[in-house]
Amino acid sequence: MSKPAEAPSPDPLAQLIQKKQFVGWLCNVDYEQALVLTRDDWKASARGVPQNCFLIAAPVDSHKVTGEILLLRVTGAAPLPANDVVAGLKVEKLKQRPAESAAGDAFSDLAAEQFQLGGLQCRVLGQFYLAHGQLRLGCDVESYSCAAGLAVYRPEGAALELIVNYISPERLASSREEARRLGLEGDLPRFPIGTVRFSSTDRLHRGEAASRAVFHLNAVDFLARRTAVFGMTRTGKSNTVKQLVSVVKHTSSDFKLKIGQIIYDLNGEYANANQQDKGSLAEVFPGATIRYRMIPTPGFELILNNFFHQVSEGHSTLRGLIEASKIPRTADLEAFLSMDFDGPNREDCSSDYEFQRRSALHDLKLAAYRAVLARAGYELPAGFKFVFEVNPGIRNKVNPSVDPANGLTAPQMFEWFQLVRQIQDELITSTGGSWVEPDTNVLINLLLQKNDQGGYIPGYRLLQPFKDYHAPNRSTDVCDEIYQHLANGKIVILDLSVGDPVQRERLGKRIARHILRCSMATFNAGQHAPHIVIYVEEAHNIIGRHEALTEIWPTIAKEGAKARLAIVYATQEVSSIHPNILANTENIIVSHLNNHHEIGELARYYDFGDFTHSLIRAQDVGFARIKTLSNPFVIPVQIDRFDPEKEKKRGVVAKAH
Repeated sequence: MSKPAEAPSPDPLAQLIQKKQFVGWLCNVDYEQALVLTRDDWKASARGVPQNCFLIAAPVDSHKVTGEILLLRVTGAAPLPANDVVAGLKVEKLKQRPAESAAGDAFSDLAAEQFQLGGLQCRVLGQFYLAHGQLRLGCDVESYSCAAGLAVYRPEGAALELIVNYISPERLASSREEARRLGLEGDLPRFPIGTVRFSSTDRLHRGEAASRAVFHLNAVDFLARRTAVFGMTRTGKSNTVKQLVSVVKHTSSDFKLKIGQIIYDLNGEYANANQQDKGSLAEVFPGATIRYRMIPTPGFELILNNFFHQVSEGHSTLRGLIEASKIPRTADLEAFLSMDFDGPNREDCSSDYEFQRRSALHDLKLAAYRAVLARAGYELPAGFKFVFEVNPGIRNKVNPSVDPANGLTAPQMFEWFQLVRQIQDELITSTGGSWVEPDTNVLINLLLQKNDQGGYIPGYRLLQPFKDYHAPNRSTDVCDEIYQHLANGKIVILDLSVGDPVQRERLGKRIARHILRCSMATFNAGQHAPHIVIYVEEAHNIIGRHEALTEIWPTIAKEGAKARLAIVYATQEVSSIHPNILANTENIIVSHLNNHHEIGELARYYDFGDFTHSLIRAQDVGFARIKTLSNPFVIPVQIDRFDPEKEKKRGVVAKAH
C-alpha cells in the first residue's frame, strides 16, 4: 500500500518536503557539489535512492528557516571517512569465520549501524527560496552554511511534480507574452507527456507503492523553436515525435489556432499503421492529415507535379532521373539535359518588339517540349491543347489550314512538326534561321527520332521509363498545395519511404525551400506568417556537420524562427549535426545512445553530462532525458506510449466541448 498523503502546506517551500521520504543528512556542501550521509534503512523507507534522482536538503523546520532549501541530483556514491575502518572490520571478521559457518553469520555480532552508513555524491542544481510570496529557484547557490544541519529528502508525487514542472516567473511571463503574440489566449498550453523515471530498474521508485510524478510539456517551447530528438533505433524516437505532433495538434484545436505540421517520413512510420503503434497519425487525425507519396497509392496524394503545367520542375525531375540512369548519352540528349525553360525577361529586351519575338520563340519551344512528352506517352491533362503563335508567313508555309493559336491536339502537333522538318531548309533560308531556337530544333529531333543529318536516334523513347513521375491530374504546383494545407493548420506527411532516392531528396529540399520562401516573404511584408512545425527524420543526412549554412535545411534551422517556422530533427548521431545548429537548439530529448563519442558530444550541452552512464547503459524504450526551454535542468522521463485509441477518444471529447 502507498503511504498516506501528507496534508498540503500553504508554504510553497514546505510543500517540497515530505518527511516520510527522509534519506539522510547533508554532510558537506559547496557551490557545485554536496555529500549526503545516508543509511540503508533510511533509503529503504524512502523506496530507494536511484542514481540521477532529485533530493531536497532543507532545515528540519522549514517554516522558520528559509533560503536554505537546496535542490540536488544524485550523481553517484561517495566514500565516507570511516569506510576504510569498516572495511577493515569486515576483513578481520571474514578471516575469523569458521569454514562451516552459515553464509549470513559472518557479521552477526557487529552493530548494523557500522555497515549501513554510506555517502551520496550530488550535484547542486540550485536553491529554492521565496520572493514576494512566489517560489523561486536560483540555478546556483548564493550562500551556504557549513554548520547548518540540513535534512535530506527524496521527493515523489506532488513535490516531485512541483520540481520537474517548475518554470521561473520570468520565463512564465515570457511564455505568456509569447503565447499572446502567437494568438494563444488564456492559460499556457501544457500537456502531460510522461512520468519521471530515474533508472532502468524502477521496481521501487516507480512501483505500485510509489506516487509517480507527471511531467508536462509547455507547447509554446516548441513553436518557432528548434528541437532535437536523439536516440538509437527502436528506443522511442518515433513515439516521441508522435507525442510532439499530438501536443501541437491539441494546442491548435484547444486554442482555435491554425498550426501546420509537416513530417518528412523517411521510413513510412508516420504515414502508415505499424505493429508497434497499432495506428497511424492519419487514422488518429483523419480530417486534419494529408499524406503524400511519389507513387499512386489509395489514400495518398501524389507528391509529384504535372509535367505539362509545371514545366521547369518536370524537366528538372527528368534531368535527375536520366543522369542517375545508365541511358547512353547522345548529343541531342545532352542538349536536352542542359535546357532551361524560363521565359524572357522584359528588362533584358531592347524593345517591346524584341520581347514579343522572344516570347513567341519561347512558346514554340514549350510546345515542342510538351509534344515530346505526349509522344513519349505522358498523359495529357484533361482538355489540354497545344497553343502558340507563329509568324503568318511561317504558318502559311507549314500548313495554311492550321493555326496553332487556336489550339492543336497531340496528333496534330506531331503532324505540324513533321511538316516543319520537311520544309526546314526553306524556313531557314526565308528567315535567316531566326524562326526557331537551337533548343527547339533539338526537341524536334527527339520528337521525330531523327538528328540534324536525318539519322535515327531513340529520341522521345528515352523519356518513356519515367512516366510514373508525372501527375496528369494536378493543376497546381505541389509545393503551393502543401503550403496552403500548412497555412490551414493541417498535418502533412511526406512518405519518402518509396520512390527514387535522388528525387525524394530533391523534392524534399524543394518543398522546404518553398515553405521558407513563402513564410519569409510574409514576414518581410510586415505580416504574420502561419505557424508551421517541420519534423525531419534521419536529420544527419540533411543537416549534417559539414553542410554549408547557406543550404536550405541549416538556413531553416538557423533563421526560420523569425518566420514562425519550428523544426524538430531526429537522429541517432549527436556529432553529425551541424554544431551551429545544435548550439542554438532550445529543446533536446535523448533516449539511449550506444557509444562514448556521441555521449561526450552531448555532455557539452546543459547538464546532460550527469547522465552519461545512464544513457549508454539503459536501453529501455521511451526512457528519455529532456531539456526544454522552460525547464532549468534536464528531467529524466518515461515518455508515454503514443496510444491511437486514446488520442481518438480525446479528439471526440474535445469536439463535444
